Formats: sequence, structure tokens, C-alpha cells
Amino acid sequence: MTDLYTDILQKSPILLGMTENSPEDVFSALFDALVAEGCLSADLREVARAAVNAREASGCTALANGVAIPHGYLDEVTSPIVAIGIHAHGVDCSSIDGEPSRIFVLILNHPGSRDHVRFLAAVNRRLIIPEVRAALLLAKTRDEALRLLAG
Repeated sequence: MTDLYTDILQKSPILLGMTENSPEDVFSALFDALVAEGCLSADLREVARAAVNAREASGCTALANGVAIPHGYLDEVTSPIVAIGIHAHGVDCSSIDGEPSRIFVLILNHPGSRDHVRFLAAVNRRLIIPEVRAALLLAKTRDEALRLLAG
């Protein structure tokens, strides 16, 4: 994987065993983790949330195979900020295959940067593998999830 990908993953909060009941609650938990871990300043939380909500309103970011990649753009962000959530049972995010979303990769990036595209390509190469998705859903620790995502 690329250094950019690994660097972003190392800095990203990874929430295992999520149990929230709606996409909105999952997103809130991911934003809370970003703020708690110092990845996103508290004063930008609601601005970032609005950016992700606006993107979701223009088209669902829930893909197939239980993967959702909500994202948004903020002028204040200089490089991609990522939070990853693993949901125990999944929530209905209106995915393209109708399956509940269980693996969430929340991405915030500067509107002029293309770094998130490289990150997306790298994470997609990992999450397209059924065995990686299955193992990720069973991960017990952040380090285990990180190893699975890093490849």
C-alpha cells in the first residue's frame, strides 16, 4: 500500500463493535471519535457533519457488500481525515445492493486535494476482498483491524 494510505490509517480512529441504530448515529459516533482523538477540532465538527450530510443528500455513499464511504469537503482540512467504524449488525443506508452497511469509512478532505482519491483506491483494494471484510467484522482490537486494512 502507499505511504499516504498507511499514514492516514495510522492516524485514524477505528471504532469496533458499533451498535448505533441509524446512519446518522453512526456518523455522529465517527465524528465524536475524530474530535476525541484530536483529528478534527471540536469547532469544525458541525461544519464537517453538514458537509457529509450535504454529500449524502446528493447521492448515497453506501456501496455494495456492507461498505459505506461517507465523505465531505472542508476548506479547513489540509489532508484527508478518516474515521473507520465496524458495525456489529449493520444499518440500512440504502446501499446499492440493499444490504445493511457494516463497514464505514468516513473521509474529510480539502476540496482542491485529490489525496482522498488515492486513499479511496487503496482502501477499496482491501475491502473488495471478501475475506478481508469478513475478518474485519470479527476484529477484536484496533491493531487487528489496522493490519487487515493495511494488508
